[in-house]
Amino acid sequence: MRDPDCGFETLRDAHVAALTGSLIDGVEHGPGGAGYVWSRGIPDPTLNFAYGVRRPDQFAWAGAAALGRARAPAFLARDPEEVAALDALFEAAARYPACWMVARPSAVQAVSGASVAVHAAPAPGPDFEAVFANLSDDPAVRTHLRRHYLPALRAARGRPGLAPVHIVLSDAGGPAACASLYLRGDTAGLYNVSTRADRQRRGLGTAVTAAALREARARGAAQVFLQCPAGGGVEALYARAGFRAVCAPTLLCTSPP
Repeated sequence: MRDPDCGFETLRDAHVAALTGSLIDGVEHGPGGAGYVWSRGIPDPTLNFAYGVRRPDQFAWAGAAALGRARAPAFLARDPEEVAALDALFEAAARYPACWMVARPSAVQAVSGASVAVHAAPAPGPDFEAVFANLSDDPAVRTHLRRHYLPALRAARGRPGLAPVHIVLSDAGGPAACASLYLRGDTAGLYNVSTRADRQRRGLGTAVTAAALREARARGAAQVFLQCPAGGGVEALYARAGFRAVCAPTLLCTSPP
């Protein structure tokens, strides 16, 4: 059952508000309700995209907004109708279906043998970085994270009404999994859910997600949202943790990321 209060625009605006000041630097507004979300330090299209684009004038405006920031234009389509409108304007070089999910946080039981540390500050601490920087065993991915994401997270600044919380789950081998919550009112965004590459497939991603839901509940959140690739194991993992799909947008890129 879809919650009318969890529509695309509501979650999009909550997402942008959650990450502005850390991974996202701002939003530029254009004709007819179009917008362009941008990140100064991170080039990825997931953080540099236009939305609300259906017409040629909006497409031209969004392209100029992206190219003016040295980014390849990318477009977030809310539904198949908007995908079709964009397909009529350009031929996408790549497209990425996404799943936006929502959960009501509950007092999930903690995992035995693991400890959870909570750091309430705009920037995460070194234990968080030790996990996040090593979430993949691919050297190119690790280099990308260290070059772009870690500097943006370290430079995160506080904003009125937004409470960032970074969570690290440790096992016998030390920091093993991490997650971030960005709380605003009674809503929290869940981001950066990661497990060290050398500790994956042990249920630690599920455990840190459960820890984040407990923390969100303790801090008064009535709803937690997240974004993930559509289909596959990641979406299934979050479904088992109590999240349900409410939106299925698609990111269309003008060039391969």
